[in-house]
Order: sequence, then structure tokens, then C-alpha cells
Amino acid sequence: MNVQQMLQSIANDEERVVATLCDMLSINAVGPENGGPGETERGEFLVSLAKALGFEHIELYMSEDPRVPSGKRPNIIIRVKGTTEANVWVVTHMDVVPEGDLSAWTYPPFEPKVVDGRVYARGAEDNGQDLIASLFGLAALVKAGVTPECNICLAFVSDEEYGNTHGIDLLLEKGLFKEGDLIIVPDHGYPDGASMAIVEKSVAWMRVVVKGRQTHGSTPENGINAFEVSSRYLVECMDRLRSRFSKRDALFDPPQSTFVPTKSEPNGRNINTVPGRQEFACDFRVLPDYDLDDVMSEMRAVANEHEKMSGAKIELGFIDKSLSAGSTSPDAEVVMRLKRAIKCVGGFEPKPTGIGGATFANPFRRAGLDAVSWSTIPGTGHDANEYIEVTGLMFDTKVYAIMFAGENLSDG
Repeated sequence: MNVQQMLQSIANDEERVVATLCDMLSINAVGPENGGPGETERGEFLVSLAKALGFEHIELYMSEDPRVPSGKRPNIIIRVKGTTEANVWVVTHMDVVPEGDLSAWTYPPFEPKVVDGRVYARGAEDNGQDLIASLFGLAALVKAGVTPECNICLAFVSDEEYGNTHGIDLLLEKGLFKEGDLIIVPDHGYPDGASMAIVEKSVAWMRVVVKGRQTHGSTPENGINAFEVSSRYLVECMDRLRSRFSKRDALFDPPQSTFVPTKSEPNGRNINTVPGRQEFACDFRVLPDYDLDDVMSEMRAVANEHEKMSGAKIELGFIDKSLSAGSTSPDAEVVMRLKRAIKCVGGFEPKPTGIGGATFANPFRRAGLDAVSWSTIPGTGHDANEYIEVTGLMFDTKVYAIMFAGENLSDG
């Protein structure tokens, strides 16, 4: 079979690919952190699907988790042997974030709808599209009797949205990934597919608690207004962080570190009370040049000044942090192989770029493995009315098929 015949074969299978994506997305795979059932039912669906598509080597790695009804979180590995010893992985995740405000959805989030060339559903983009695209891309080779150039390994993992403990971390601990493996993590992308992420910023989620003294709204001089102190502190802290950590790197978009307050907790129900406590949180995406502990030190310095001025106490802490694991070389083999496949299908070469993170490519880079993030998606993950374009789904399916086949598919 040649390249054009392979591409046409995949195009002819579009209806089945879209229908299968919708079937999968109808299965709720929200994690237990938000009261969801986890990935068990979706995993069972995918194992049955893989068998129906002709895959013979399917492995299950289960992680114990008493918070889900089944007590287990599944991780699925599908392998097809190639003609060389190199291993190419495509790693996607089965879990999804909760639906959020249901009134903001045009269509029920777990009742997928295909409208005007789009598939609307929770998890359509994050990470359903490329899970199904990688599966059907490899299935196209199996169906055509084409042996991949490399050993192809697909991993469908659990627990990406809330920490990787029951997914990637488990598989890394079991030693499934070896030095020299080529890893694609389609957990990030752009609508035109013209960029691939090879490096990520460090991520810090910060918690700030301001403790003042509560009093009646008519006698504010008797209290310490935690709301007002937190407001003054927040403005100056953000200004100072943006000024001190101001480097720019054109590889990233945006090119600078970002410091964004994102969440404020309730400080009371009534209006006529001066609040004695105010809590808020921030999301920081910091260039790899900087140390997150230096960011914390700057926040502490500003907090000390505002404590002296106001008499309040300001507590700071990391809710979560993920350090940048460095960059995959733009000349790495996994980058070059993916580039060639994208150029073959789309006629263009994607450019290497950096992103705000954090995708689950980062754990692989931290383990010393080359990983790249790429997909053709509109950027609606976690949104109400999350959707993907069918054209993007089919484009990615073709790219995976061409990359998997490599030199074992004639030019035609």
C-alpha cells in the first residue's frame, strides 16, 4: 500500500471514527476528586474496541483506588511490533474534568452531538480526539497488513487531570518506558496543527490566607479588614512578581512568565461585617529560567511589608507545583518523525514551541525521555460546550498512520 491509498482508506472510515469517538465520550470518566466514577467503564469499552479492531497484544495495569466504585483505575497498553527495535509511544488519558455549570452547555456534556462538523461533549478535545485518532491510525495499518517501522505502543492512562498518581507515575515506576523511546503526548495543540510543544513553563498554584480581625461594619476601626488587606497585597504582589521575573522567551506564547490571581473564597454571608479572614489562590506559569522558591520568597517579602502596615497576618503556601523538566531538542528523533508525517499529510512543517504547561509530557522529560506534545485542536478543553472539529480528528488520524508506517509505506 502507498501513502495516498492509506490516506484515502482513513478518509473512507470517517463515519466510523466519529461514531466511535461519540460512543466513548458518552461514558462518564470524571475522577473521584469530583465525585465521578473514574475510568473503569471507559477502559472496558476501549479494551473491547481494541479487540474488535484486530489488536492482539493488550495489557492492563490497574491501580488500587477505593474512591471509585470498581476500586481500581485502569491503564491500557496496546502494542504492535515493527520492523525495527525503536519504540514509539502515543500516550493519551481517559479521564475528564467535570462538566461544570450545566446551564452553560448547549448540549448535555455526556450526550455527544455532531453539529456542523463538530463533536460536542465533555472530553472531546481533552483527550478524546487523539486517543481515538491514535487508535484508528494504528488500526489502519493493521487492517491494510502494513507492518509499522517501529514498535508502536499506545497508552491510555487514568488520572491525568488530578496528578498522574494512578496513571503515568504508575507506568513509569513499572519501567514500561525505556531510554531511547520516542514519546508523543497529544495533550496540547493548536487549531492549525502548526506548532509542537517541546518545553513547558514551571507551574505553581499558590494559596494566600490573610487573617485580620472581624468586627461590625459600622465600627471598622475596631477590626482589621482582611478583604482590604488582601486586595492591597494582591495588587502589589502581582506588580512586584511581574517586574522581578520579567524575562521574555520568544519560544513561548505568551513569551513571559504569567502571574494570575484566579480564585477567591467566600469571606462571609452578610454585608455589614468587616471580614477577619480572606483566602485566595493564584496560578503562576514561570519560565524555566526561574526558581519557584525565589517566586515564593518575593511573595513573602511583600507579605512582610503588608503585615507591618496593617497588623494582619498573611500565610502563603504551594497548593501544587510542577517544575519545568527542560526541553526536548528540536532535532530529537521523535520531533523529526512527527514533522515528516505532518508534512506528508498537511504539506507544512510545524514549528517547535514552548507552552505554559503542564501537560503530562513533563514527567517523561523529567525521566530523561524525549517527549513532544502535538495535536490539531481548537482549544476548548475544560470549557462549557467543549468540542473538536471532525477535520482535526481525521487529520490527526492520518498523521499517526503515516508516522507509524514510516519507511514501510511506499510513496505512491
